[in-house]
Amino acid sequence: MSLTLPTVHLNGTSRQMLTEGYDNAYRALQNAIRAFNEIEHNARDYYVAGPGAWPQATTQRDVMRQHLRSVQEYLEAHLIHLGE
Repeated sequence: MSLTLPTVHLNGTSRQMLTEGYDNAYRALQNAIRAFNEIEHNARDYYVAGPGAWPQATTQRDVMRQHLRSVQEYLEAHLIHLGE
C-alpha cells in the first residue's frame, strides 16, 4: 500500500507537532507490542473447545500481531518522512 504522507507547510500542522504525535503513538505502540507478546498463549487453554481451537487461536493471534506490525510500519513511515 502506498501511504499518503502529510505535507508540512505554513498553513498546516507544524513539523514538530506532527513528529511529537507520531512519536508518542510509536512509543505507546511499542509498549502495546511488548505487552501483547508477554500474554501467555498455551494449548492447554484451548483444548476444551475442541481439536481445532488451538491452531485457530494461534492463527488469529498471528493475524493480530501482523496488524500491530502494520501500524508500526505506518508510524515509522511518517516519522521517516517528517525527519527528511
